Amino acid sequence: MTSKPFISIIVPTYHDWERLQLCIQALDKQTYPKELYEVIIVNNDSNDLVPDQYYLPRNFVILSEGKPGSYAARNKGIDLAKGDIYGFTDSDCIPHPNWIENAVKILEKGNIDRIGGDIELFYQDDSNRTWVELYEVAYGFNQKRMVEVNKGAVTANLFVKKELFDKVGKFDCSKKSGEDIRWNRRANSFGYNLIFAKDVKIDHPARSTFKALKNKKLRELGGVLKFDLNRQNILKNVSYLPFLFYISFFHKTYRLFTTKMKLSKIEKAKVVLINIYLFKLYFFEFFRLMFGGERLR
Repeated sequence: MTSKPFISIIVPTYHDWERLQLCIQALDKQTYPKELYEVIIVNNDSNDLVPDQYYLPRNFVILSEGKPGSYAARNKGIDLAKGDIYGFTDSDCIPHPNWIENAVKILEKGNIDRIGGDIELFYQDDSNRTWVELYEVAYGFNQKRMVEVNKGAVTANLFVKKELFDKVGKFDCSKKSGEDIRWNRRANSFGYNLIFAKDVKIDHPARSTFKALKNKKLRELGGVLKFDLNRQNILKNVSYLPFLFYISFFHKTYRLFTTKMKLSKIEKAKVVLINIYLFKLYFFEFFRLMFGGERLR
């Protein structure tokens, strides 16, 4: 009988100790044997110390990474991981009890190199859904679509065989957002396959405040803009504005009314208003970046 592989779970965190505790509890309750997995938590602010009497099981460790960005934190975890398979999730995620076990079963079946697992968003209070939560549920973390259409997967729920990082390399830690998709596409170019697995599942809270949504979207915009914004190329830069309108309003609004979603007409109308708000946000952030502003982390 072949022995089971050793698994390294890598979790970046940034000023999120309270929600991380729920993630730790879920990872501690995995059905996979405890002696066959480790959890490497990487704190992305070395000045933010671990709270006193913080619950940490024996097979868990908390490290620090001073370089800003979740991809730098993930790379730190990769450098120290001992596993044959790496699993990635985030500090605000709650893996199901059989998360690791189900991933291992799939990866052991045969020619599977990567798994993008299912991500289920949930409301803080289902009877009092905020506008931002409605937006998140409408558009957030459709991992199945990400894998099957966009040929990538987000690191909120991703399993990868170790040898892929040996061949493809680690994440580009100069990126603040979107590098998980870019890394997966680089892995595609090497011929490594990727599948979506519904049974490899985590729960993820929908963002509920405009502040949280704003921070996320500004960070994503800085990651999406692959060109160098500068004053010498103003006309060229401005030509990207129609693209911004397309991705932030037209495309999202079209999807809202042509894709099956568990939202009422009134809830969809609220989401449209948020799309308008986000286009205005993108517009001003675009010019801030063009005139030398720093990309947000």
